[in-house]
Amino acid sequence: MERDELLGGLEDAGLTSYQADAYLTLLDMGVSPAVDVARNCSVPVPRIYDVLTELEQMGYVETLDRETLHARAREPAEFVQDLHEKSDRLSAVAEEIEDRWEASPLGDNKMNVTKRVDTVVDHAEGLIREADSTVDLALTDEQLVAYESALTEAFESDVIVRASVVPAGEVGIADHPVTDVITEIRERPLPGPFCALVDRTKACLAPTTRMPEPYGIVIDDDIIPFIFRWYFQTCLWANWETISRCRGRSAVYVCLEEFIRDVYPLWWDDAVVSLTVSGMEPDSGRDRTISGVLTDVQYSADSARTGRRPTMTDLSGQATIVLWTPEGRYTVGGWGALHEDLEVKRVTVDGVEWLT
Repeated sequence: MERDELLGGLEDAGLTSYQADAYLTLLDMGVSPAVDVARNCSVPVPRIYDVLTELEQMGYVETLDRETLHARAREPAEFVQDLHEKSDRLSAVAEEIEDRWEASPLGDNKMNVTKRVDTVVDHAEGLIREADSTVDLALTDEQLVAYESALTEAFESDVIVRASVVPAGEVGIADHPVTDVITEIRERPLPGPFCALVDRTKACLAPTTRMPEPYGIVIDDDIIPFIFRWYFQTCLWANWETISRCRGRSAVYVCLEEFIRDVYPLWWDDAVVSLTVSGMEPDSGRDRTISGVLTDVQYSADSARTGRRPTMTDLSGQATIVLWTPEGRYTVGGWGALHEDLEVKRVTVDGVEWLT
C-alpha cells in the first residue's frame, strides 16, 4: 500500500495528519530522536514533542528519556484490533444502509423498480392484507405459507384468492392449514417468476433467481396489470391441475373467460345456469351486483356456434355473457369491458338445472 493511502487510513481512524505522518516515520526508522523524526516527516521541529506526547497518550508510541527525547512505535496489536473493529462496524453500517435503502417504502409512482426481490415479496404481502376483491399469486409453497396471516385477513374480507404454486420444499401444501383461506390452489411444476395481482390495478413481479442481477417491479395502474393478468391466466394458471379448493364456498370465477370455457358446454346442452355477478358499470364506475339466468354466450371466435368448449385463445377478443334478471336483460363483459352493461369482477354459480 502506498504511503499516502496509509496516511489517509490513519486519518480516517482518528489521527491528525501530523500524528499519522510521525507514526509512520517511527515505524520506518525504529527508535529515533524526536528531532530526527521531525526532519523525516512533515511535522515542524517545534511541534514534534507535542505530537509524540499525543501519540503516546493514544497508545501508538512510547517516549524514552535519554540525553534527548527519543521515541519508538509500540506493539500495534491493540490498536490494530481497534482498526479491524472499526472497519467491521463501518462495513456493517454500509451494508445496513444499503439494505434499508432497498427496503424503504416504495413511492407513489405508477411503477417502481427495486434490486431486492424481498422488497417486492414484502410489498405484495401488504397489498394482500388491503385487498378488496381478488388476489392472484404465482409463488413457491414456502412463500405461500409465509403469507398465511395476510391470506387469512383477505379471506375474512371475502377476497377471492387463486394461487399457482411451485413445490420448492417439504411444506406439503395440500394438507397445510393455509389451504383453508385460499379459494383455489393449482400446482405448477415449472419454476417461474414471483407474481401477485391485486384488485386488478396492482401488480408485483420478480423474475426467477436465474437472472444474473435480481430485480423486482411494483405497478399501480389501471392498464399494465391487464397484461400481467393474461400472462398469469394463460401461462401460470389455466394449464395446471387443482390440488385444493376452499371448502364451503360456491363455485366462484374472477376471470370471465375461464367461466365461459367451463360453462359453455352446459349452456349449449340447455342447462339452466343461475348466476350472481358482481361488477362495475363501465360508464359510471359504480359497483353493482345482479342475479339471473344465463341466456347467451358470445365471443369473437364463435362464428360456427358449435358446442365445442372454447379455448382461451378463442376468448382473447371480446367475450360476453347475457343474463336475464328480474330487472331485465344485462350484458356482462370481462376485464376492460367497454360495450357491456357490466364489467365483471366476480361470477358466482348459484345452481345448474337440467330441463326435463
